[in-house]
Amino acid sequence: ARARRIRSIVLVTTMASSLAAASVAIPRAVALRRSERRSATSVRGNRLATRAAVETKPVVAAAAVVKEKDPLEGLKVGAAKVVISLLPGEAGLRSLAGVLPAKIGPTFLGLLKSYKQQMVLALKDEERASTAVTAIFKDMVKAYAEQIIGTPYEFPSYHRSMRAPFDYYQMANAYIGSLLDFDRSILRHPERWTTIKQQLDAGENVVLLGNHQSEGDAAFIPLMTEVSHPGLGEQVTYVAGDRVITDLMAKPFSMGKNLLCVHSKKHMDDDMELKGAKMKQNLNTVKEMTKLLKAGGILIWIAPAGGRDRRGADGIIVPDKFDPSAVEMMRKLGTKKGGAKTHYYPLAMATYDIMPPPANKEKSIGEERIVNFTGAGLSVGAEIDVDIVTAAWAQGVADEDKPKALAEHLWSRVNEEYQVIKACNIPGGGAVPLPPNSLRPQRPPSVPVF
Repeated sequence: ARARRIRSIVLVTTMASSLAAASVAIPRAVALRRSERRSATSVRGNRLATRAAVETKPVVAAAAVVKEKDPLEGLKVGAAKVVISLLPGEAGLRSLAGVLPAKIGPTFLGLLKSYKQQMVLALKDEERASTAVTAIFKDMVKAYAEQIIGTPYEFPSYHRSMRAPFDYYQMANAYIGSLLDFDRSILRHPERWTTIKQQLDAGENVVLLGNHQSEGDAAFIPLMTEVSHPGLGEQVTYVAGDRVITDLMAKPFSMGKNLLCVHSKKHMDDDMELKGAKMKQNLNTVKEMTKLLKAGGILIWIAPAGGRDRRGADGIIVPDKFDPSAVEMMRKLGTKKGGAKTHYYPLAMATYDIMPPPANKEKSIGEERIVNFTGAGLSVGAEIDVDIVTAAWAQGVADEDKPKALAEHLWSRVNEEYQVIKACNIPGGGAVPLPPNSLRPQRPPSVPVF
């Protein structure tokens, strides 16, 4: 029976190739390695074009950057998606590792194994876990096919969530939401989320300054507020570093979120040949952010530390210290004359162990992926007064020291909230009592039931 299934996949692949390229077969049936794509591109006269990104400019302007696109690209990607849909369960997914780029294949297999183990823990049923893994990973692989076979998406300075024809936002909710133990999760100070929603509805801005712990952090506000504060999670615009928009494993998840794309100071000098281009994009992103804040009604999340928290040598996780220059930039942009009123809140996130980062901070793209089924916590602190003259934290502080003083004040508020919620994120940690003024976020409709 398995041999018959494999033969059917071969037949479908052959049919797809014929439909896509007439007398020309799809290279390697499902995917081209990146090196082969570059070689093929040079033979065709360097025709590879940048996909028209979702810009704030008119569509005509965005389309103008697209040169000559492979006329069969859509058919090739569509054919690959048909093949992926017909793959025989987990075994079919494992077979894809051989056609993924060499650096991604082992990472994909390791993630598939880790995710399956955690789904067995979550669902307590091997068959249901296999069904969940197959459905979720087939959607992921279809998204990867867009990047490998089609023209890789290039993120503009301001990227808007892509919901159609492929819903990247929903893909992320299904993948990360299935790892979230809602019975152990904590949403603290729900009334502050209500206030934030009211401020946005009034045309005012909100900036959330918080710690950053996992690769999936952009999904937790949507997942944990979907039922209690409908629509709020879809409004968030995340200040995103270069790793989540360049790593193939992360890109499709980023495509489902609103992003302001920047290059972190921590990685600015990783490749000196690219430093100038990185600085130019950062400048463009600041311009886009200025426009958004002036217009009003924007909700921005930023991690002023510039990266994810790491577990210390003692095994304890503490939010990483904030970069004063990042905090000061947000303060200045949000308090410019003529702009909409901007509110600032500290946000603590306890998400580390759902998708733990590598122990060490790596320069290279393509880190190992491990996941856990466990709870997560979000806690918004009280609104912060950022006035450098009247705020309590600024009293008696020299002007040149105020950026550092504000960053330290914000960090202390985030750390204070984090200490209250951190227990919910320990894998296998057992029941977690609700702290005062907290609720259990309900499993939202966007997370499928298997």
